[in-house]
Amino acid sequence: MGSLVSNNNLTKLTVYAIDLDVGFLGKQVIDGVKASQRAKGGLNWQFDPSITLPATAQDIVLDERAWAVLQVSPGASSALDNALGIGNASYDPLSATSLNFASARNQITTGSKVVPAVLAVVDPLLIRAAIQRTTLFLASNGNNESEFAIAQKCPQCLASPFATSQEDLRAFDIATATGSTMVGLINLLTFAFTIFQILRTSGTFVGARLNLRSTLIFRTVIALLAYLFFALWYTLINLAFGIPLNRFFGRGGFVVYWMLNTCTMGAVGLPMESLHTVLGLKYSGYFLTFWIIDNVSGAFTSFELMPGFYKYGYAFPFYNSIQGARTIIFGTKSHLGLNFGVLIAWMAIGLVSMLVFTTLTIRHNQRKRVHDLP
Repeated sequence: MGSLVSNNNLTKLTVYAIDLDVGFLGKQVIDGVKASQRAKGGLNWQFDPSITLPATAQDIVLDERAWAVLQVSPGASSALDNALGIGNASYDPLSATSLNFASARNQITTGSKVVPAVLAVVDPLLIRAAIQRTTLFLASNGNNESEFAIAQKCPQCLASPFATSQEDLRAFDIATATGSTMVGLINLLTFAFTIFQILRTSGTFVGARLNLRSTLIFRTVIALLAYLFFALWYTLINLAFGIPLNRFFGRGGFVVYWMLNTCTMGAVGLPMESLHTVLGLKYSGYFLTFWIIDNVSGAFTSFELMPGFYKYGYAFPFYNSIQGARTIIFGTKSHLGLNFGVLIAWMAIGLVSMLVFTTLTIRHNQRKRVHDLP
């Protein structure tokens, strides 16, 4: 699909670089990152000298202001000097810099684009900084046997003193959740399609016995009850596959996810029911194909990597259902109010359209002395 075509233009992916070291290493890294911006198609690097606390870097990621934050640790340069001076064998090169990100926001974008692109920039900078620091130490202490002997107790301080630790603040750590946040929604959509096919079959038996008011109530209530039941079944299937729904919402997580799935089924099902009333069962399958493709195309990867056309996905059911599921399962930034709002809006559009089309169809059929459930 066009939305998943490989896109090497990363300029819309915002990443912060923060210097909390205020020393040799911090200056080397920040200057090197700024120099990397000359290359076209690179990450959208941002620099904020006012940030002085490590916790702020985490807040930037969790608040989704950036896809990642590269942070030079406080006192990283002096920590290496101290380790060399006392021969600290426990010195950890990974303490020099850290990369904070949240793969649960979108594991495809984070894992295949953001993290590799950041490391492609920072790893050569750390290697160059290590070479310069080791060269300087050897030049200054090469003839000082005592200092050199002490430094040898920390071989990593000379061989590879700087490295980047990766901290996934909201890890996509449940493999089976791929179904909940991606392909499982196609099942919900096809279940919704099956429901109105069953209703259509039922209508051939009960349609002649119902007046207009009863028909509208029948179609509305039965459809919503069916969505509620199938959504419950789908939610229980997620639990059966070990997907925890209580990590961030406690016991209420199950109910919130059940309601999210119910609204998702209503958002994709009711518009199909309304158009089925007009198109008939013969052509409803064509709309099903269109409906699946349009929802999937604008939902599975981040909009920063898609052509602008696919931003319609912000207003489509799948994207909002997936975003809500990520919040419930992985604790990403909550947009649940917006997500439920969009889904309920689609339900309202589908319900009103279905009632209008059903009324018009029944009145048309009555003039022809035919009364089947549309």
